[in-house]
Amino acid sequence: MNKGEENIRKQEYDEEYKTKDGKIERIGTYFANEHPVMFPFGPPVYLDKLPEEIIRELDVLIEHLGGKPEFDASGQLAGRIKKQTHLTEHISNTVQEAIIQHCNRFYHFCQEAPQIEMPGFRQLSMQIQSIWSNIQEAREYNPPHAHSGDFSFVIYTRNDLEHMSLEQIQDNEYDKAHINNENSNQEMQNQPLAGLIELQYGEPSWFNWTQFRHVPSRGDIIIFPNWLRHTVYAHYEANHIRVSVAGNVNILNVQTEDNKQKHT
Repeated sequence: MNKGEENIRKQEYDEEYKTKDGKIERIGTYFANEHPVMFPFGPPVYLDKLPEEIIRELDVLIEHLGGKPEFDASGQLAGRIKKQTHLTEHISNTVQEAIIQHCNRFYHFCQEAPQIEMPGFRQLSMQIQSIWSNIQEAREYNPPHAHSGDFSFVIYTRNDLEHMSLEQIQDNEYDKAHINNENSNQEMQNQPLAGLIELQYGEPSWFNWTQFRHVPSRGDIIIFPNWLRHTVYAHYEANHIRVSVAGNVNILNVQTEDNKQKHT
C-alpha cells in the first residue's frame, strides 16, 4: 500500500469512527460486536472482529516477513513457537489505527461499567509499543505469561482448525480419557485444551471462575489488560497452522475531568 492509498484509507477511517461527547460511536459495520466487553472474572476482556481488508493486509505482511531469520522475535517472546516475527517497524498506519480504535472502544466501554473504577477523561492518546506475528504449527504453544504496555491484544488472521468442531480438535491422545492404571477400568478425563487460547485470573478455588477460553477464528481481535496472564495451547493436527498478530499498546496520557493530566 503506497502513501497515497494509505492517506485515502485514513480519511475513510476517520469518517467511519466518530466521537461524540468523548464516546466512540459505531458508524457502519466496522465494529462487528455491539457488546464486545465481557467480565468472565475480575478484569474485563474485549472480543470483536476486524474487517477483512485489515486482515488481508496482515496476510500480505506475514507472507513477506513471517519466519524470516532477520526479523526473528522468538528470543524476546515466551512462546515455544519457531516462527515469531517482529512487525513493529513494518505495520501500516491503517492497521495501527484500527487496533488503537478498538483499544479506545474498550476503554470507553469499561469507563461506563459500574464494576470498574476509572477516571473521567476528555482526551485519550494511545500508541502501539510492539507488535509481532506468530505462525503456530502442530505441538507448538505459548506458556502462561503476561505482557508489557497497558493494553495487550491478539488478532487472528488464520486458523486451519476453523472447519473442525471443538470435539474434533480435541480428539487426540492428550485430551482423550484414559485408563487410570492397569488394574482399574476407571477412566480419567484430562481437561480438553487443544486449540484454545486461555486468559487466567485469580486462584483456582471452589465456586470461583478463573479462566476464559476461546476457539479463535479469522478476524478475531481480543484485548485485555497487559498484566492478565494468558496461554495458548497446542493443537495436534499435522499440516495445520494458526496465525496471529499480537502486541502491546501504551496509554500516553489521559486528560481527566479535573484537568489533571496523567501519564503512564
